[in-house]
Amino acid sequence: MTKQEFLSELERALGKLPHAEVEQALAFYDEAISDRMEDGLSEAEAVADLGPVDEIATQIAAETPPIPRAIARANTGSRTLNIVLLAVFSPIWIPVVLALAAAALAVYVAIWAAIAALWAADAVLVLMPFAGLAALASTLGGGMPLPGVFVFGLSLVSSGFGLVASFAVFWASKLLFRATRSFARWIASLFVRVSGKDDDGEAPNRVKASGTPNTPAHAENTPSNHATLPEGGARNA
Repeated sequence: MTKQEFLSELERALGKLPHAEVEQALAFYDEAISDRMEDGLSEAEAVADLGPVDEIATQIAAETPPIPRAIARANTGSRTLNIVLLAVFSPIWIPVVLALAAAALAVYVAIWAAIAALWAADAVLVLMPFAGLAALASTLGGGMPLPGVFVFGLSLVSSGFGLVASFAVFWASKLLFRATRSFARWIASLFVRVSGKDDDGEAPNRVKASGTPNTPAHAENTPSNHATLPEGGARNA
């Protein structure tokens, strides 16, 4: 199979995936075949080294974000028909989208509200001695100091507990903050491909300084036999 035949089959296998995903995949595998040919493989060997087209296409489709994939599959190929269908089904999809957006916002707000509530409760405990002093002053003025002393002592204990609890609150806040980040990343992953930073601290799929694009996620496990070629198999410059 030639490189052009491989790329044509891959394009057909990707079907109705978003155009940007298809173009990125084609560009990557075009470059991958060229690299293998520069390392001494023939065109047919370089193509065979990548693996079956169907498996590659399946992996790419699995890594495409759900929303763009669904939109691409629903595309009829006619702009007019797409607009008509959007208008006809708007009583269904608009409430669904709004409900999902409201639910996502509610979860996000609830997490931050929990963080605020934890710190507010801890602040009340830490500041209890001020209330204890007010109670002590009031009971001293009324000629009954013992209840005031008891309340003030209790407020000191509460303040100490609050100070110790601050460490737990801080730890819980960090966990909840991470939960908001994870939730935001999950929401984003519905629309775009989201990955962690690489070992160099760079975002994936960006061009490095050398000009070589980072390997897409679907190509990380692509088998490569050209790396094991003997030195004599490489083409002389």
